[in-house]
Amino acid sequence: MAFGGFNSQDEEMSEINITPLVDVMLVLLIVFMLAMPVFTSSINVNLPKSTAQKMLEAPQIVNLVVNEQGVYFYQDGEVNLETLQQRLSEGFAKNDKLVVTIRADKKVSYEYVANLLELVRKVGISKIGFVAEPQAANAK
Repeated sequence: MAFGGFNSQDEEMSEINITPLVDVMLVLLIVFMLAMPVFTSSINVNLPKSTAQKMLEAPQIVNLVVNEQGVYFYQDGEVNLETLQQRLSEGFAKNDKLVVTIRADKKVSYEYVANLLELVRKVGISKIGFVAEPQAANAK
């Protein structure tokens, strides 16, 4: 084997194999790096529940939020639709792999979310994700 040959006395191996520990630590590091944009938002929004959760893997993620009153936020700063379109256009011009995540309060009118989706598509961004809080397995 790769550990070296054992003779007939078969002494115990006194070396610790740290490879599984390193693997677990790298996986945890990646999970926290992907989850950090969701945790850093300072806008309080009551998100709907979802059973399917998958983190987006993208070089640049833009966070858009619609609160209960229908106010739009771009990267935690309040904006109107014209300013939002300008900022998204500038960002998409710099990086064509731009990903937009939308966090909409569950009580917000669908009209506000539809306006936001139309604006994002008009800019040319096709990678859009919706953020929801994970639903407990036993709660329905």
